[in-house]
Amino acid sequence: VLMIDQFTKYWMSMKLREGDEIEVIRGFFKFSYTENPGIAFGMLNNANVKWLLVAISVAAIVVVAFYMTRTASSNRLLLWSLAFLAAGISGNLVDRVRMGRVIDFILVYYKSYEWPVFNIADTAITIGAALMAIELFLPPQPERKAVPGAIETPAVDGTQE
Repeated sequence: VLMIDQFTKYWMSMKLREGDEIEVIRGFFKFSYTENPGIAFGMLNNANVKWLLVAISVAAIVVVAFYMTRTASSNRLLLWSLAFLAAGISGNLVDRVRMGRVIDFILVYYKSYEWPVFNIADTAITIGAALMAIELFLPPQPERKAVPGAIETPAVDGTQE
């Protein structure tokens, strides 16, 4: 995700300049190059908060990495959510450190309504947060304890007994 994010941002910066657009699906989706010095949805665009946002991003990555090390390998949904979060945060962090702003280029719209322009890193963060929400609301699965020395055999329905 981090590599795809950085590649697409590089590609867009080579093809477009601030304010340029490429119509992809008329009436719904276009590439629209924007450089965002602030945070999501254009907030804090006028403030000089580069290093504050870098520090917050680094702290967020440390917290996510900590939780990844504490999460059981059997909890794949939570691990995927944390991986998406880490990759997305890292993608935007690379831009902030390198340029002081984040390149956004994906614009979804309908008639006069436009969703704020975003990028692959933002998408990964959103997917990670959604997976984490699903994980939080799913009932916990009971962990099966293996009996020492027992041999697991497939059951009729394909599960292990």
